[in-house]
Amino acid sequence: MSAERDGSRRYERYAVAGALLLLVIGCYFVIRPFLTAFIWGSIISLSTRGMYRRILGWVHGRRRLAATLCSLALVLVLLIPIAALAVNLAAEMPDLTARFQQMFEGGFHQPPSWLAGMPLVGKAASARWQSWAADPESFRQELRPFVKPVKDFLVMAVGGVGVGVLEFALSLLIAGLLYVRGDRFAATVDRIARRLGGETGHRQVMVVRSTVKSVFNGLLGTCAVQAILALIGFWIAGVPQPFLLGMGTFFLSFVPGGPTVLWLPAALWLNANGSTGWAIFMAVWGLVIVGGADNVVRPILIGRGVEAPMALIFLGVIGGLLSFGFLGLFIGPTLLVVAHNLFQDWMNREAPPGAAVPKVSA
Repeated sequence: MSAERDGSRRYERYAVAGALLLLVIGCYFVIRPFLTAFIWGSIISLSTRGMYRRILGWVHGRRRLAATLCSLALVLVLLIPIAALAVNLAAEMPDLTARFQQMFEGGFHQPPSWLAGMPLVGKAASARWQSWAADPESFRQELRPFVKPVKDFLVMAVGGVGVGVLEFALSLLIAGLLYVRGDRFAATVDRIARRLGGETGHRQVMVVRSTVKSVFNGLLGTCAVQAILALIGFWIAGVPQPFLLGMGTFFLSFVPGGPTVLWLPAALWLNANGSTGWAIFMAVWGLVIVGGADNVVRPILIGRGVEAPMALIFLGVIGGLLSFGFLGLFIGPTLLVVAHNLFQDWMNREAPPGAAVPKVSA
């Protein structure tokens, strides 16, 4: 009887475990369409928690009113510019296509005389430029394989921006809900961390929060700096729609090297319209000033508040982006920083009393 009872209980445990597994899988499929929006809402809520608490003090502790005001501020600062950019991109797409076609058919003008005098690459660049200017057909033949992919990318990007705007709006709604319930949710996460990993688990949760905040603030700061610098460059060079291009630079700056998508075609367009000097200026400004700001500002801002080597953070940002997409900008450095802290805790942990210390023979 005892053996039969033990066998029955074992089957009951298997049945309960199977039912729980099916429940978890079912819940995942239910929330999967909203998972990305929920993650973004959590990141936004966590990173702007200080702003919410400041507004909460202004409205004398009325949580729902503070959450509403904070959400409206995010809508004004983030959602409306994104939606305006999407509308402007859709409206400007025919004109951009026509300008690209004009540049494609016009070819290159003669290179400036000083280009050949540049060290290392000057002579080769000048010779290549002269060959394209003398034979526009060869220039068009070399560009032709890239025309269709560029057009397809632009069409896909415009369509993706519309879906992204709706998803971002849902993320802001979730962030507003998390403002009200954030403290209770954070306390639940802390309890789970302590039950699973003790104080070490709780400390790693704090590391995750500080890393996400630092990455978010670093990305926004870098995007703002690059957008302002790009706007100045477009305005000085006389590129049409400098404000729109500067706004586009802000959102493209989330991806390392993203502003190249705007300043490089602008430089080619200036050259195709006979403004060779301004084309060189635009290329140098985009490569050195705008691109250099990314390499300087992003690591400094992200590194503030994160106790980890700067190289580790940089690898996390790039590797996370390549492995997980846009969310990898947060996932990558967070994973590496948590792993680094766990490794440091393990290395600094004292050996238990009475443990044998290995002897090293001479």
